[in-house]
Amino acid sequence: MRQLSVKSHQGTYDVLIESGLLKRLKHHINPELFYVIIADDMIPIDYVNDVKNACPDHLLIRFPAGEMSKSLFEFSRIIDIMVKHNIRKDAVVVALGGGVTGDLSGFIASVYSRGLDFIQIPTTLLSQIDSSVGGKVAINTTDAKNIIGSIYPPKKVLIDSQTLNTLDKRQINAGMAEMIKYGMIADKAFFEKIKNEDPSQDWDYYIHKSLEIKKRYVEADEFDNSIRQSLNFGHTIGHALETYYEYKKYLHGEAIAIGMVQIVSNPQIKKELIECLKKYNLPTSDPVSFDELKVYINRDKKGRKDLLKIVDVTEIGFSVIVKSQFKL
Repeated sequence: MRQLSVKSHQGTYDVLIESGLLKRLKHHINPELFYVIIADDMIPIDYVNDVKNACPDHLLIRFPAGEMSKSLFEFSRIIDIMVKHNIRKDAVVVALGGGVTGDLSGFIASVYSRGLDFIQIPTTLLSQIDSSVGGKVAINTTDAKNIIGSIYPPKKVLIDSQTLNTLDKRQINAGMAEMIKYGMIADKAFFEKIKNEDPSQDWDYYIHKSLEIKKRYVEADEFDNSIRQSLNFGHTIGHALETYYEYKKYLHGEAIAIGMVQIVSNPQIKKELIECLKKYNLPTSDPVSFDELKVYINRDKKGRKDLLKIVDVTEIGFSVIVKSQFKL
């Protein structure tokens, strides 16, 4: 088992990484508490049963899979179910699934009864190496991604890398985009390893290494006011693309791949980035014009006053945050 601890304003929480961890959940879950298990309708029933078996006293809530469920409607629907079942302050929310599940469940936990404890059990590569750690939880509106949200860290993150065996190749590749991002902004050696080796041969190592990098940024700037914004490399354009296409054309990681390529200003770095992305069959361009994306970029959360903060990579393993000349 690989492990790391992440410091937050609500205390330190542990991240455990181990193949087959779902079958041993009872060793990491307090059986005396009541759990609200939230999972989308595409999560394999075996995973759901593993969590239910570890949480004898529980309420299971399912929701439609996909980014469209990160909505005010789904948020309200799940809250209503919890109210009808008289869920109390001492209940624990369990987010079982990918990034959408973690975001939606975490946001619900952050506001229900002014805050419930919650546990992340991410089952996709993207959620395991990125969204499950750091405390960002949010839902979308029709025209803006993650615009309603908060910083609300989990009490624990339990990662079973064996769940990656059930993902299709497109989902795995989408997660690789975020892993490539870590190498680009912070660790050239890691970037080269991703570029030249096969991460599926040792998922636990690559997940742990990715989270080690993210941990440094999160602990230094938990509330995303300065250096943590480096983790948004590729996200300004990526989020705009997702919203423009109404979450139907690209998975999150695919949109971020395009966003990274579009924002890198150095031609040689851009070339190396494209080569690495293509290894994982990730898109590197889109025909939509910048003018068509402007309205969505305008709504980017990283905007301050009248300028937008953009993350560029000046050399592989080193990023800078610059104010763009594009007026908000």
